[in-house]
Amino acid sequence: MGTPLAPGVLLIGDSISVGYAPHVERLLAGRARVVHHEGNGGDSANVLAKLDGWLAEQAPQLVHFNVGLHDLRWWVKDAKYQVPLEAYRRNLAAIAGKLGAKRLPAIWASTTPVADGAPKMSKDFPRKNADVEAYNAAALEAVRAAGLAVNDLYAFVQARGVARTLLPDGVHLTEEGYAEAGAQVAGAIREALDARGLP
Repeated sequence: MGTPLAPGVLLIGDSISVGYAPHVERLLAGRARVVHHEGNGGDSANVLAKLDGWLAEQAPQLVHFNVGLHDLRWWVKDAKYQVPLEAYRRNLAAIAGKLGAKRLPAIWASTTPVADGAPKMSKDFPRKNADVEAYNAAALEAVRAAGLAVNDLYAFVQARGVARTLLPDGVHLTEEGYAEAGAQVAGAIREALDARGLP
């Protein structure tokens, strides 16, 4: 008998996931085949629209996903959120429902904090941490209802210090921050693989 293939793990998400993906891949080398879909996942509407295609392309045994930082952008010119909170809640429920219908083990990662009033925060679409907390609460309700596992990256970054972990734009992580987040994500994935008896 040949050696069984390492389980495939698909990372889905925005630029935060793009930043931690190489660290997750390195830390799980030999244990899992970690891939990130092409490009930035953007907001929850985009993730929902592309989810079936990503799953068909990668055929993963486990999914780890984060989405929210694009949704809660406040577009000053239009005086509206990119994806309003209730629409975000519905989108997260639909994403979780698709994963559940495929009986695909999945981990949702909460949206990481933002630093209000950061010196290089976008003037066109600033973000507020109160919105991060509201969107996380809505997502948590949806994913728990679907029985998905939770990786609380919001609490993880808060515990390590927002000022130390975020760049001056108040949103993206430093290189050290991405490495630390990658270790947290790799640990959550390893735990999920162990729980399911996957090699």
